[in-house]
Amino acid sequence: MAFCGFGAHAQQCLSSGFCTTATNQYPTSTLSTTTSTWSTVSAYMNAGNYTLFNVTSGDIYEWSYCEAYGGVSANWDAQLTLSNNATGQNLCFSDNVCGTSGNAPYINWTATFTGVVKLLTTQSNCVSNTGAPYNTLVWRQANGGASTSIMGVDVSHYDGTITWSSVKSTGVSFAWAKASEGTTITDATYAANMVNGTAAGIAMAGYHFAHPETNSAASEASFFLGIAGSYIKPCYLPPALDLEDPSGGPSLVSSMTSAALTTWVQDWMSAIKTQTGITPVLYTNGSIATYLGSSVKTYPIWIADPDGSSTAQPSNIGSWPTWTFKQYSWTGTVAGISSQVDMNVFNGNQTAFNNLIGCTATGIPEIASGSNFKLYPNPANDHIVIENVSFSGNPDEFISVYNMQGQVVLQEIMHEQLTEINISGFGRGIYVVVLKNDNGVEVKKFLKD
Repeated sequence: MAFCGFGAHAQQCLSSGFCTTATNQYPTSTLSTTTSTWSTVSAYMNAGNYTLFNVTSGDIYEWSYCEAYGGVSANWDAQLTLSNNATGQNLCFSDNVCGTSGNAPYINWTATFTGVVKLLTTQSNCVSNTGAPYNTLVWRQANGGASTSIMGVDVSHYDGTITWSSVKSTGVSFAWAKASEGTTITDATYAANMVNGTAAGIAMAGYHFAHPETNSAASEASFFLGIAGSYIKPCYLPPALDLEDPSGGPSLVSSMTSAALTTWVQDWMSAIKTQTGITPVLYTNGSIATYLGSSVKTYPIWIADPDGSSTAQPSNIGSWPTWTFKQYSWTGTVAGISSQVDMNVFNGNQTAFNNLIGCTATGIPEIASGSNFKLYPNPANDHIVIENVSFSGNPDEFISVYNMQGQVVLQEIMHEQLTEINISGFGRGIYVVVLKNDNGVEVKKFLKD
């Protein structure tokens, strides 16, 4: 199901009715914007034309023919179909229901990935036309302002003693620190890195270097949790499984079948998620990502692609529909780290990053002791129940549900202590539930089967 952001204006964002009658790309360039001012895409739009737009995960975008926003819809009734240009997945459809003349569509959509979207214009009933008369299409980035890249590093004992306050001053927002390897090795600098990195205001997490060629997934997951488990919780970076060839060889793709390696990864990731409620991240390269079966693509991928660019799309992410983190350099330099260091970038804006780690906004306190709400069943299929233990009837008590791309899929005021939420239309995966009440904000996650 496609969910679109709630705007102040009438709109339709339907999960059906999509049109496919694309004839020509017009304009022929791929458009970008970071402005909240409505901008004209073209004053010479015909039905059947499609346009490509660059989008950034977490940012809000709007497209319209509405006269109130500078569009023109008086000549023919228009429809809009929004899709992922890379995969063809339909995202949003709007029919002719908006505008001062009552015959122009409007889409408000929060980007769930960083990449290119395709916007197809059609007449009613998905019909094309050519020549005069023309309509005028406008668009904008509704949240306004340029997106700032969310940058990070990953470190181990090879990087020595790190001055994390200096690292933070360079603009680094997150970091993975090696915690463990196999079933016997603990990184000597892990504890200090986690304490000092967190104190400096950096979102931290541990990563585990896997040896599936020699150990079981269960034994390695248990070993990692014994070392890093206390830091696996909301408002911290998700833990990561480092899946790469062992230094002494042989390569994983030559020593294990695709099915065996996929099962090992799935078992390790599932063990971490089951024990902590936090969805881990998989670090690997394009070759291994391609070798793995599609069952693991439900986990976010941190792709090793050291092309030196924090803005270029990774060249190979296997069967994943999108990437979450990219390791773009192995030779970076950062104040506070004396050696060359691995550099990383998050695929999205600050809002998407905050939602990924389970924090809706910087500075909002997490309820650390006790629990002010219960969530069950978990995993769930068609509904969940939220029990607000400290319910007071305050109208400011509300529930927000986010998917793992940071998109709000539901928001509801709590009118009583027990609230049942229908999730039958949600796609399979992990969702974040945020409860705001008089005690602050508490975050939980649930699995939709």
